[in-house]
Amino acid sequence: MSYGFQSINDNAFVQIDSELPRLCMLTRGSYAGTTDASGVFARPITSLDPPIVFIRPDAGVLQVPISVWFTGGPGNWTGFTMKASNVTATLSGQYFVAAWASMGTAAYGMRLWGPTGALVYDSGAPAVVVTYAAGNWVYIGDEVLTVGRRYIWAINKLLGTGEYISLNPFAMNCHNASSGGGCALGVDYANGQIRMYSLATNAWTDQGHRPFLCAKLLA
Repeated sequence: MSYGFQSINDNAFVQIDSELPRLCMLTRGSYAGTTDASGVFARPITSLDPPIVFIRPDAGVLQVPISVWFTGGPGNWTGFTMKASNVTATLSGQYFVAAWASMGTAAYGMRLWGPTGALVYDSGAPAVVVTYAAGNWVYIGDEVLTVGRRYIWAINKLLGTGEYISLNPFAMNCHNASSGGGCALGVDYANGQIRMYSLATNAWTDQGHRPFLCAKLLA
């Protein structure tokens, strides 16, 4: 950068930059519900694109959310809803919402604006730190549901303390040999795995290495 403000840590990583926004946590909360579970944002998210939702399902029975959609619209995102792939299942856990932009939240502290006048830093919007990223899924089998079948892939990854997983890459349907096939995500705490599911009548053998991200909030 030719002018402005930068904060660089001991490892030479840029922590704050007045020209380039970082991934910021804008709001957080919890979700719960049977069949459908919703998270209502404590305040609207003003980004043009849907924000990134990171979830941490409650430990216990393996939860598999699918069919994620956002409420609101560009500049006014108000929440999200997801459906359980097993229609009688309960979904519950914690979430936080992030975007490559900041929003004024702190009553005091520091704010930085970029060259275009957009707010790029607010000391009340904590940093989101990506802790793990992968897409090397391994097919491990399938299981029969009341309607249809779930084909399962996994990555060996134990979700650590304070880690959340990004929901957005799994909000889109899969491309497979059957119409209506959806993509679902699960955190298997007991076996230390992140699982991806294709819900269809045929196996989705070319899943395209759909990526997932784990992240946590900077202490």
